[in-house]
Formats: sequence, structure tokens, C-alpha cells
Amino acid sequence: MSVNSINPLIPQIPHIKPIQETVPAGPQGAQAGGNFGEVFENVLKEVNNLQNEADQQIEGLTLKKEGFTPHTAMVALEKADVAFQLMSAIRGKIVRAYEEVIRTQV
Repeated sequence: MSVNSINPLIPQIPHIKPIQETVPAGPQGAQAGGNFGEVFENVLKEVNNLQNEADQQIEGLTLKKEGFTPHTAMVALEKADVAFQLMSAIRGKIVRAYEEVIRTQV
């Protein structure tokens, strides 16, 4: 297939918006290019909130409170678990990067 046979099809492809317009700011309004410490702190707070939400769901389910179902409890637990695993992996990468910087000779 030659490039010339594709050229007439290009105008039919829908316009794709740049990433900056379609991706919302990070957790709790963290902005791209912001201070790394602030962004990391906001992400930690978000993971903590997910953990607290899962605890509330389990407590509500255990005490048989109105509106708490096994489904919502499991969804909250899985969200918290995935968020914690991701933060653990990020922490490991940060520690390895720090160790690499420390080993670098000047």
C-alpha cells in the first residue's frame, strides 16, 4: 500500500484534541508542572481517603446499616487495594531513584 492511497482518507479522520484539553487535573486539583512534594502529598491523601471509604463500607456492612451492600463494599475495597499497590510501587521507584542518585559520583 502506498502513501498516496492513504492521503484521500486523512480528511475523514476525526480531529483528536490534545491531551492537555482532555485530561483533567490530577487528584484533588494537582496541576501538571506543580511541586512534586505537593502532588505526592495529594496522592497520598487520596489513597488514605480510599482506605477510609473502604473501612466505612466494611463497618456499615458488618453492622447491617441501611444502604451498605456487599457489592459496594467489595468495590471500595478493590479501589483501595489498587491505589495502595500503585503507591507502593511508586514508593519503590522513588527509593531506587534516590539510591541511584546517591551512588552517582561527582
